[in-house]
Amino acid sequence: MPGTSERSQLGRDYLWNTAASLMTSLATVVMLLVVTRTAGIRAAGVYSLAIAVGQQFQTLGMYEVRAYHVTDVTHRFTFGTYLATRIVTVALMLVGITTYAVLSSSDVHHCVLVTLVASLRVFDAFEDVYVCELQRVGRLDLGGRACFWRALSTTASFSGMLVATGNLLVSTVVSLVVSLVVMVGVYLPPSRGLFPLRPTWDPRRVGQVLLACLPLFLASFISMYLSNAPRFAIDRYLDPTQQGYFAILFMPAVTINLMSLVIFRPLLTRMAGLWVQGDRPGFRAVVNRGLLATAGAFVVVGLVTYVAGVPILGLVFGKDVSAFSVELMVLVAGGAMNAASVVLYYALTTVRLQNLVFAGYVLAAGAITLLCVVLVPQGSLLGASVAYTAAMSVLVAVFAVVLYRTVTRR
Repeated sequence: MPGTSERSQLGRDYLWNTAASLMTSLATVVMLLVVTRTAGIRAAGVYSLAIAVGQQFQTLGMYEVRAYHVTDVTHRFTFGTYLATRIVTVALMLVGITTYAVLSSSDVHHCVLVTLVASLRVFDAFEDVYVCELQRVGRLDLGGRACFWRALSTTASFSGMLVATGNLLVSTVVSLVVSLVVMVGVYLPPSRGLFPLRPTWDPRRVGQVLLACLPLFLASFISMYLSNAPRFAIDRYLDPTQQGYFAILFMPAVTINLMSLVIFRPLLTRMAGLWVQGDRPGFRAVVNRGLLATAGAFVVVGLVTYVAGVPILGLVFGKDVSAFSVELMVLVAGGAMNAASVVLYYALTTVRLQNLVFAGYVLAAGAITLLCVVLVPQGSLLGASVAYTAAMSVLVAVFAVVLYRTVTRR
């Protein structure tokens, strides 16, 4: 049985992890809301596409080291090695964003805007290495608190400047500067004394981290593609206005993922410990807790969306989405499948089945690509919604079968 001190620390971990997760998710909603109400639905479509580009390359910046880092309970790699690795991957993230922006349009203003808006995701990628180490040393509360204040500062500076100036480019530049200053201020002071803050530039060790997490990164990149594929298809076959509506309709699906991870993420290190100790029943209990949290979130969000989703979204974003009620519910189901796949993904990572995780993502990516090509041109946003939900369902089925066979055989 955990002692009073351990229960108290777990409570703080939950509190600040919840606050950070809520703030991070609210940031996406608030910033899209401000863009929609200030610049209109077409501008919101362009903005949401730029954010999708940032999120796509954020997977390169984070390199999906989180799952490996927080479950590295034997300290195979030091924080200095993880930090050096993150500096390399974030630099590559910026190169990827810039390259995409330049190749996607000949309009200089558009290229600069897409690059800068997408670069807002750099802070999410870089700060994650500090949050991971704080969780590994048992102080997730400090990481959650720092993440909360950084996300709040990014949201407030961007939204405030956009309302004041109406200029998306200026607002983004100001937000980038504010975010950098705040990130330094909220992460470095609490981390001092808990672990060394300097990167360790050992090419061999950095290479080992990159190699160990390569299947996870590729899986993460494809996973993000699963979320973004409908947006890319809408960009190709439809128009920015439809892109803006899709971004609004996707919001309840994001809520399900948030609610399940709020409960499950603080348990990652414990789940790894149970697996290392050979406690299979305890390991299965943690996984089941995550899946039950997902099911509960789906029921709550699904009911609210079915009863009042259309008027709520209309009230919040100032746009009538009543013509997309079916698409809305399909995306909610897809959000539940996505949240379940994340829980199973972390479980498979813990038992070090990265290669099978990658295979599952490749299969789902092939499915969504084919579905988008077939369904979006003819079915518009409904086609995009069905493609997303179907692909996520395929992924959950594959992960569940692999995990079940692994846990029961070992």
